[in-house]
Amino acid sequence: MTIRTALLAAALCCAPTIAASAPDRFFVAISDTAQPEAEGDVLAVAAATGQFTMFLDVVEAAGMQEILRGEGPFTIFAPTDDAFRDMDPRQRARLTNPQRHEEAIAFVSYHVVPERVTTDSAGGHTARTESSSGDYVRIDGRDGLRVNDELVVMQDIEASNGVIQGINSPLSPPVLVASR
Repeated sequence: MTIRTALLAAALCCAPTIAASAPDRFFVAISDTAQPEAEGDVLAVAAATGQFTMFLDVVEAAGMQEILRGEGPFTIFAPTDDAFRDMDPRQRARLTNPQRHEEAIAFVSYHVVPERVTTDSAGGHTARTESSSGDYVRIDGRDGLRVNDELVVMQDIEASNGVIQGINSPLSPPVLVASR
C-alpha cells in the first residue's frame, strides 16, 4: 500500500468524527489517482488505468497496436475518456469508422512521440518535437506539462517501452491544404 493510500484510508476513518464535530464544513473526497501497478507496454498500461478506453479504440481502428507494442521508446499523449466525451460525437465516430482508417492513423500518429517525454525532461522549458506522423508538437514544461497548449492531467504513467501522458483534450493534427 502506498503512503498516499494509507493516508487517504486514515482520513476516511476519521471523517465521521471530524464531520460530527464540524457539521457546517464541506468535505471533499479525493480519489486516489495513483498510477496503475500494471506492467507491460504502453497499451497494456493504458488499458490498466481504465481512463483511455476510447483512445485505445482509435488505436485499434488505426491498426497500430503492434507498432505501439514495439521496442519504443514512445510517449503517448493520450486523451482521457473525459476528453473524448467532450468531442463532437460525429468526429469521434469518424475516428473508429473502418472507412476512415487513414484518419485514425493520422490521429494516433500525431499523439505519439518516438522518444520519452516526462515532466522532469520537459521541466522549465519549451521544445518542438516531431511526432510519429512527421508533424511537430509543442511541449511546454514551464508551468506543469502541456502539449500544444493542452494540459497533461495524468502525468508520467510509466510503461516498459515508454510513458503515457494523459491530456484533457485530443490534439488536432495539422491539416494539409493541396495547392492547385
